[in-house]
Amino acid sequence: MSEISFGAGGYWGMNAFDERQAARLVEQALDGGVNLFDTGPNYSRGNAEERLGRILKGRGRDLIISTKVGSLWSGGRNVKDFSPRSIEQSLQESLKRLQLEHLPLLHFHGYPHPADPAIDTVLKLKDKGMIGALGLSTGAGGAKRALKLGIFDALMIEYNLLDRSLEQFIERAGAAGTGILVKSPLAQTLYSRNIFKLTTPSQAWYLARALKNHRMKFIHGRKFRFINDVEGLKASEIALAFVLNNKNVTSAVVGTVRPEHLRINLGAAELELPEALLRRIEEAGSR
Repeated sequence: MSEISFGAGGYWGMNAFDERQAARLVEQALDGGVNLFDTGPNYSRGNAEERLGRILKGRGRDLIISTKVGSLWSGGRNVKDFSPRSIEQSLQESLKRLQLEHLPLLHFHGYPHPADPAIDTVLKLKDKGMIGALGLSTGAGGAKRALKLGIFDALMIEYNLLDRSLEQFIERAGAAGTGILVKSPLAQTLYSRNIFKLTTPSQAWYLARALKNHRMKFIHGRKFRFINDVEGLKASEIALAFVLNNKNVTSAVVGTVRPEHLRINLGAAELELPEALLRRIEEAGSR
């Protein structure tokens, strides 16, 4: 599995973003060695899976395609449904949109409730050969419960410069042989000095989403603005390299609509941060 994964959602999958540009980003990711593409049936207002399926048509079987069950885009909004019937129907519809017969990696989109019927359902689907690995995209509580169950191959959790609360958990998961996929590894770039300098619709869209979902982190992000001043390195490159510096992180899932940003992200996988910089990051995080 590649250290950088492609997040096929957000503005990338929106109809407002040209599909030819979206396809070029996927090709750039493939050329850069990316082999995991993560999406969801509710991503980009329900458009992301179909777009990814069209772009990767005929090539998906050679890649790790990941999608979710438990969240749906219905009636113009996100809907949660972990019922066995909904899970099976959601997977079948996702396979059709992704133009796949078998899904390499399926995540619950949140810890399922009720848990037992949902877990039984996906294990049966796995026995039927419809899915390969089983994962869970969740927060701290769900991740800890999932690790105790011991049935998940991968856990997708948030971990970044601004939120390192799960570092000890990541270590335990690594010791147990559970893969760790990191969502939001760039922390919405809330450490950037230029976060309010908007030049494109996508930047406005991402900022609005960050303000809605991560308002308190804007203040915390100021502690890390010094990474904007490191000579020869981009702030986002440092943030991503910091996440990948954790030996128990399997892959960081990053979405973007700009080729230059993708190029920087791919380069971060090869970057070793100076010890002095790592110490300063540690000190800022402990304040």
